[in-house]
Amino acid sequence: MERDLKQYGVCSGHEPDSMEFSTLGGWISTRASGMKKNTYGNIEDIICNVTMITSKGTYTKVSLWPRISNGPDLTNLVMGSEGNYGIIAEAVIKVKPLPEVRIYDSILFYDWESGIKFMYDVSRTKSWPTSCRLVDNVQFQFGSTLKPAITSAWENFVEQAKKFFVLNIKGYEHDKLVACTLLFEGDKEKCEKDHKIVLALGKKYQGMSGGPENGLRGYLLTFLIAYTRDFARQYHVAAESFETSCPWSNVSQLCARVKKRIKDEANRVGYTDDRIWISFRITQLYETGAA
Repeated sequence: MERDLKQYGVCSGHEPDSMEFSTLGGWISTRASGMKKNTYGNIEDIICNVTMITSKGTYTKVSLWPRISNGPDLTNLVMGSEGNYGIIAEAVIKVKPLPEVRIYDSILFYDWESGIKFMYDVSRTKSWPTSCRLVDNVQFQFGSTLKPAITSAWENFVEQAKKFFVLNIKGYEHDKLVACTLLFEGDKEKCEKDHKIVLALGKKYQGMSGGPENGLRGYLLTFLIAYTRDFARQYHVAAESFETSCPWSNVSQLCARVKKRIKDEANRVGYTDDRIWISFRITQLYETGAA
């Protein structure tokens, strides 16, 4: 769909983690959120009309009006219905011009708590990145193992120098540091302005720029998770991701309690801590909380 839209100089901008394996109808029926929702909106923000085939007939709007004040709007029943009311056959969505620029970046923080505070501060500005994702230390280390193999002595020297600077000069701890990946997409002037504001907020919490390469790699890691999960199954590793949302004040506590509960339950049936791998990430910003 995006390839076809690109020929006309536009895009939907809706990019969920499952983009490669999902459909427009699937996005609507699961009320999906895309990684770029800060710029393009969630699925409910870009849908104009849906045609759904039900056992009692076909539902669709008679006109593509932008908004109505009388309700309820039955399209809201279709979104998130998971196929229970019928089959989505057609949809009309909003499109936007292809972005003028795309800026990737990343910020390293000393620990998870510093990263959460940074994300909260970003949510209180009007300079939201198109995508802003904070990964905890476990997921950061996992992402690091997926870097391309070093093929030369010079590359090895540069990589070791970077590690020395981060761990020995800046004082980050290997088992505590976390990373936030950033993407700014759209109008060049606005993206550059927002980029500066967000980096300045990062410095407020002693954040250090990790550079655009790590920002791009971190963004693409999301699409890789499905493949690593399927690969791990061949070695008898069960893995899955699940998500929820909560107020900003509860993010830290929620992560700690979920981690403890999973480990406690696993221990109860005979699985020791070294066989359990749990990581967290904040994937979406909202004014009142995080996903």
